[in-house]
Amino acid sequence: MASAWRARWQRWWQARHPRSPSTLLTQRNVYILPTSAGWLYAALLVALLLGSINYQLNLGYLLTFLLAGSGVVALHATHATIRGLQITAAGATLRQGHAGDVLELPLRLTDPQPRGALARAFFLGRHGIALRWTRPDLAIASGHAEPLAIDGPEQGEREAAPAWTPLRRGPQPWPTLHIEARYPLGLLRAWSLWRPTGELLVWPTPEADPPPLPVLGDEVGEPLAAPDEAASPRPTPPWQRRATELPEPDGVRPWRDGDRPSQVLWRRSARLLDHGGELLVRDLQPPPPQGRVLAWRQTADLGDDREARLSRLCAWVLQAERAGLRWALVLPGLRLPEAEGPAHRLACLDALARAFPTDPGAAP
Repeated sequence: MASAWRARWQRWWQARHPRSPSTLLTQRNVYILPTSAGWLYAALLVALLLGSINYQLNLGYLLTFLLAGSGVVALHATHATIRGLQITAAGATLRQGHAGDVLELPLRLTDPQPRGALARAFFLGRHGIALRWTRPDLAIASGHAEPLAIDGPEQGEREAAPAWTPLRRGPQPWPTLHIEARYPLGLLRAWSLWRPTGELLVWPTPEADPPPLPVLGDEVGEPLAAPDEAASPRPTPPWQRRATELPEPDGVRPWRDGDRPSQVLWRRSARLLDHGGELLVRDLQPPPPQGRVLAWRQTADLGDDREARLSRLCAWVLQAERAGLRWALVLPGLRLPEAEGPAHRLACLDALARAFPTDPGAAP
């Protein structure tokens, strides 16, 4: 029964706060309730009122209604602290980082509503606004205990970057932003919620002490034989060799159908033709591979722990980039070709983040 009511409550508030690129805090989405000090303050007012009635104290009445009037003013001032504030995601709506790292999601706070002379006289300002990221599901802890406290803009803009720590890998929507104010007396708490559009792409956490990078090899990790290690027949004495068997530098081979005339080495071929040889053409062989192949199969020693295997591949990608190497990434159903540099690193980390989608039920 409790879980059904909790699910119904979440559906209600998510429908009331749909995802949007920005939010404007108005009377419809700003809520206010007394704090613990506010409830104690209300109990004190009731006690003062009862004592003044019982003992017929005129000064008691004066003190009681003076404190009650201060509470009413604090009610409007606390609500006005965040009412009329517009919050927008600043910059790109796609943020990336490793699981367990602190991510700062930039926001822009704007005060777009002009105020008249009377409103400016009674407006106490936007002070002590607390911003923190929360999640509707309590099964996975997230965020920081201490919210980001700022003074909001007055007829202007202000940048803020509240921090959040994602604990699981994979693409996920931005968490819910909780906006709260208790200014000026701390007797009341005005708050609102915003569910921004955008995506967090959380990469795996790199393995703390990974093994060395795989040796130069294919995707199953088998070393490639060096040119001098390749099997070759027993050399023939020079006086028994034909002219076409004379040693030639790399990039030269006999002529084949389809070769262009511009590839023919005419001077060298003329000498060979005099001795019954063949035409020689230029054939620039591709350079041997200089990078590594980081493959899913190379992490089989970790067993069925999928996240641990992705963490090792993540650590290898970072090692290869720091070493200035070229590398290719091979995952089940995906192969990223050999490349190097920061752009290739980001592409590999994004592929690791999106590999094996996590449980959609755990999404915020």
